[in-house]
Amino acid sequence: MRISGLWGYVLPWAGWRYWRERLKLTAKAVLAGVVAWAAARYAVGHSEPYFAPLAALLGVYPSVVRSVRESLAYGAGFVTGAALAIPVGLWIGPNIAGIAVVLFLAMMASGWRRLGGQASQVPFTALFALLLGGHDAVGYTLPRLGDVALGLAVGLAVNALVFPPLHLRRAEYAVERMRDVLAEAMDALAAAVTDPGERPRWDEADERLRTVQEQARHAYEQGRDSMRANPRARLRGYRMRWRDEPERWPATRLMNTLEQAATYVRSIAATHAEAMDAESEELRFSEAFRHDHARVIGMLAGLVRRLPEAPGDEELADAERLQRHLERPHHGAGTDAPGLWDPQKEVLRLSRLMLDDLRPRPPR
Repeated sequence: MRISGLWGYVLPWAGWRYWRERLKLTAKAVLAGVVAWAAARYAVGHSEPYFAPLAALLGVYPSVVRSVRESLAYGAGFVTGAALAIPVGLWIGPNIAGIAVVLFLAMMASGWRRLGGQASQVPFTALFALLLGGHDAVGYTLPRLGDVALGLAVGLAVNALVFPPLHLRRAEYAVERMRDVLAEAMDALAAAVTDPGERPRWDEADERLRTVQEQARHAYEQGRDSMRANPRARLRGYRMRWRDEPERWPATRLMNTLEQAATYVRSIAATHAEAMDAESEELRFSEAFRHDHARVIGMLAGLVRRLPEAPGDEELADAERLQRHLERPHHGAGTDAPGLWDPQKEVLRLSRLMLDDLRPRPPR
């Protein structure tokens, strides 16, 4: 098969953007491994520095902060394993009893949750150091510990300095797509509220919204993590953070607003469906109320489409006017029956919360 034909099958499966990022990550991993090996072999003088390139690979992850986290966990696992192997090698030796003791201790130590995915490094290092170092586990382990430290340092330096990944634009596109799909789902809900025969259209739109919402959340979390400890984030005007939420990134507020709005919309849809299927005539919505509340939902969909821009004063005023018109019958005395579920008040409460959330807020 020709190379062009192979790429024709591969690229549609994962997408060109994925393979471009994968190529960058691979190039950095190769560079980090080669530099770590050369530095340990020729600069430090270790004859077999095989731990250096292995450790360097752990410094090359899709985000800088994850690279630091995995590198620290790997280093901690290596040190712990070596610390367990040294006394066993000195006092017992590389025999059946020594292997049993070191594996027992190492497996128990690998249960430390902070090691995460690097927990297996503890028994691996302990067994490796015992079998190859034997009674001279100290002499065997210390040079390897230097290789690990050198490899981790090289990997982290390469990942932080050579096009460090910053997935902001991809996340922003994903969140904007969720905004558009949410607005379309709200239009479908408005149609279903007016005409119950349109309910399958809403169900289909909601299913699509759930898929797009999951994709947007995943892309947003990737973008958020890529900002932490990333020099490129600093160049774009964001603070380099380790743990805090990137509050100045516009996608943060937009994602939170859209997720909250999606929750309100699904609750509105469920309440309308429950009211229309109710056996009691008093709980069912009148045609006039359904028509007016569908207009409110449509107006809210228009406000969602404008995010993250502030809604126009006229659009906001129209939505507020209709919302208050529907709320007015429930404001008088004796309209609140304790202990009685009122579906009209519930859908109005939800649309009120959503309308208030979509109002412009002063910057902090």
